[in-house]
Amino acid sequence: MEYNEEYIQGLLFEKVAGTISDEDNLIAEQAIAHDIRAREFWETLLVKMKGTRGNSFLSGIDPDAAWNNTQPRFNEIQDSFFKRNRWLLSSAAAILLLALPFIWYFTSTKGTAAADQEQISRQVHLKTENGAAVDLSSDRVVTLGHARFNASQKELTYAAGEVVRKEWATLVVPAAKDYSVNLSDGTKVWLNAASSLRFPVQFGKEQAREVYLSGEAYFEVTKNLKQEFIVHTNSADIHVHGTSFNVNAYDGNRFATALIEGSVSATTKNQNLRLKPGQEVILEAQNLQVRPFDAQEVLSWRKGTYFFHKQPLSEIAAVLSRWFDVKIAWQTPGIAEQAFTGEIDKKLSIEVVLANLQLSSGIKAELKNGTLTFR
Repeated sequence: MEYNEEYIQGLLFEKVAGTISDEDNLIAEQAIAHDIRAREFWETLLVKMKGTRGNSFLSGIDPDAAWNNTQPRFNEIQDSFFKRNRWLLSSAAAILLLALPFIWYFTSTKGTAAADQEQISRQVHLKTENGAAVDLSSDRVVTLGHARFNASQKELTYAAGEVVRKEWATLVVPAAKDYSVNLSDGTKVWLNAASSLRFPVQFGKEQAREVYLSGEAYFEVTKNLKQEFIVHTNSADIHVHGTSFNVNAYDGNRFATALIEGSVSATTKNQNLRLKPGQEVILEAQNLQVRPFDAQEVLSWRKGTYFFHKQPLSEIAAVLSRWFDVKIAWQTPGIAEQAFTGEIDKKLSIEVVLANLQLSSGIKAELKNGTLTFR
């Protein structure tokens, strides 16, 4: 059986408003049962009308007044659908008139929800398994499942509560921000700008504690001889044995882990390298290599400073993009491979940072409409 979509939507709106007749309710129920579009509309309508705005909208509707105001306009339209189908309108007019403002309301609130999601994406936020995003840009307490999260402007802590099943969450730190989280086992993780960490709200009784990193983070892992700690990235996995270390995995083709204290192993499909304190492992030409590192240079991001020594401008530009939330463009592509030495202070404005770079290194750059162009 085929259903007129607008007519059925009107019935469903009257159904949720509680003003539908028994006969029309039977039609609505049949449509929900047999028409997938009607069923999807009904399910979405129920969710939308549960909110405060939905209740307020429903309470402000007067179907009789709407029909009295609109009926003369129908009579003005010669040989129209409305005149030729008075028998239909007499029973459905109020429903149709109710549906029209609802469709406006529904689409406008969908736009508002999209705008809200866009606003949240620009702030530090926590994504849940069902796709919800919780803004963490201000102090607040949030309950998700069996966990109670305490958020401040710089740190997320929580109590996991009773574990019924393993629940996952993802901490997302956008460009120009940094943030830390204390995991359920006491491990603390500091996330650099444009990074995310997917973690279980409560580590279970599995042989390993596993998290997934995109971007850069510094870890202080709580020792647990019975449960190995593993950091998964797109390029390699880091197996931890109770330690402090830094992981840089912004790009799938670039990867580095620097060990401060303890012991870690970096593994790919073909390699397994164990580090000693003061060593870092990097991925070059699809192979892991071990070398010493400068702790001040590698860890300076935690204090809002980026030191670079004979590094290509492409890497420096990537940091500027993440720290100051700008897009990068190259007017002269070859300049991206030129090496420079200096530092970037995140506490300064990007205009001051660019001025310092141009004075110290001769870099030519222009910032316009959120795009940083190197010449």
